[in-house]
Amino acid sequence: MMKFFTSIGGFLLGSLLLAFLIVISFNPGFFAKAAMKQGVKDLATPATNSLDKFLDNEIIESALKSPESLTNFGLDDLDFLTNHNEKWDDYSIKANEDAYEDFLEYERRLNSFDANSLERSAKLNLMVAKFSAENQKRQFESFEYHQGPFIQFYGSHLGFVDFMTDTHRIGDQKDAEDYIKRVYGISKAINELMEVEKLRADRGLFSPKFVYERSLVQLEILTSTDTLNHPLYSSFKNKIGEISINEAQANDLLKNLEKAINESFKPTYTELTELIRLHSQNAREHDGVWSMPNGEDYYKHRLKIYTTTDYSPDEIHEIGLKLVESIQSEIRSILEAEGYDVSRPLATLYDELNNDPRFLFEDSDAGRQAILDEYTRIQNETYKILPQYFNELPIAEVIVKRVPIFAEKSAAGGYYRGPSLDGSRPGVWYANLYDINATQTFKMPALSFHEAVPGHHMQIALNQENPNQTLWNKFGYRTSAYSEGWALYAERLAIEAGLINDPFEMIGSLQSELFRAARLVIDTGLHAKKWTREEAIVYMMDNVGEVRSEAQSEIERYIVWPGQATSYMIGRVKILELRERAKNELGNRFDIKDFHSAVLMNGILPLTVLEAVVDDYIIENS
Repeated sequence: MMKFFTSIGGFLLGSLLLAFLIVISFNPGFFAKAAMKQGVKDLATPATNSLDKFLDNEIIESALKSPESLTNFGLDDLDFLTNHNEKWDDYSIKANEDAYEDFLEYERRLNSFDANSLERSAKLNLMVAKFSAENQKRQFESFEYHQGPFIQFYGSHLGFVDFMTDTHRIGDQKDAEDYIKRVYGISKAINELMEVEKLRADRGLFSPKFVYERSLVQLEILTSTDTLNHPLYSSFKNKIGEISINEAQANDLLKNLEKAINESFKPTYTELTELIRLHSQNAREHDGVWSMPNGEDYYKHRLKIYTTTDYSPDEIHEIGLKLVESIQSEIRSILEAEGYDVSRPLATLYDELNNDPRFLFEDSDAGRQAILDEYTRIQNETYKILPQYFNELPIAEVIVKRVPIFAEKSAAGGYYRGPSLDGSRPGVWYANLYDINATQTFKMPALSFHEAVPGHHMQIALNQENPNQTLWNKFGYRTSAYSEGWALYAERLAIEAGLINDPFEMIGSLQSELFRAARLVIDTGLHAKKWTREEAIVYMMDNVGEVRSEAQSEIERYIVWPGQATSYMIGRVKILELRERAKNELGNRFDIKDFHSAVLMNGILPLTVLEAVVDDYIIENS
């Protein structure tokens, strides 16, 4: 018999521990919240006023309701209280309804704060929170189901697989068992989302036919791929190969996962395939959201969310047309200096450049690896100049990876995923290598600057690592106008830093800018001016020089993600405008490092609030 208590003191301690465990078993959420509050002290500065405390508490409450967020944040230490690593978020219609009721209470409390009684930083936070809440309320009340869950670009059917292969960490056997439970749980989440898809259909909300066709191709791959070669299986096998388990344990885990994929995942995805095929028969005729119920108002709402301005579709369209003309003129000048006959159409010149063997890689595994190696080289060279332009540098690393093969056909040319909060997972930017001829050497620097440093990784990693912000400052608000605007500004900064010397790489950088300017024209053209998908593809090819495969993928992204593509250039224009204002007003006192600190170290902001922050920076340094 084991002797538990050897003294009165030991007995009392044991009793207290037993009581503690009993309380935890009945109210684990209370202790999870307390533990998270303690844990996030290392991530952000504690709030010191009533508003920031309220907003921070909202972040914690929201995270605790989201198993995926807890895993994404790397909060594995909370799992003994929450069991979140074996769960998915709730995607049911009932959960949406409950979320709306919770939001109304949040909005009521938010509106109770008096801006006049708050310090400057808190006033800015209140401005941001109210701006976000206004947009969120409109979304809930008018457009909750306009965005389909199974689109070909970032659709949930892809997201679940991507989450398991890239985000769910496996450090021990329990993590591996949780992985298998989560694979089983995908079935419940997909079934909940299928109910959402059916509700959309009842309300006459359908996607264009090509969206269903692309999603069906993805579903076919995920259901027909041999289980032992399935991304869920191969990723898991690689991960458990790095933990301390014996061969018998590993084999048992693999057999259990194989069963989960064959008996749960694949049958559910087969049901989803049938539903998507059924709804494709009612696909909407036109590509733009103008053709959806309440489509014009929906598009204006998306523009406000993504640009954080009140620009109308017509105004954004005109801004785009002027920028396209200006950038094209600059490209022609460089081509003429390089001996090209610029009397020919730009589309012809672009095609010549895109197919010039000097700028292409071998269509092979070796060629694709060479692309990844070159992106890594560019990134390493860029890191060397960062101390000249930034006071703060990210601790987290960033690596280059290939877009997962099962998703690359319909994915963008590149995209970024931030590092985990605990630093255990680096930032990753994904390069699409599906069509190897869509990657030309002279375009690679600009894409690397955008996705890694000084672009997305610089901004996102610094935001996560900044110890001088509250939790809400770091995680409470997101807008593409700021984050994508910064990444596009970073491309121009890299040029100013001397990282582009080759004339063709300069053309590549200008084409990247032209690409984002053309998006202003195309996105508004599709969703407000009733362009067809083919008209948009041709405009992209003729004016930007994208190969057809890349142009088609991009246009299809804009169709299912209305408004987002306009945020890049609108944000970039504003950041450059603010920098020029600071230079003009500060003169010799202007320091590019300090300007970048003002822009990057105050959280993600709507452009109007960013302008107020920069104005404060100018006053403080005058």
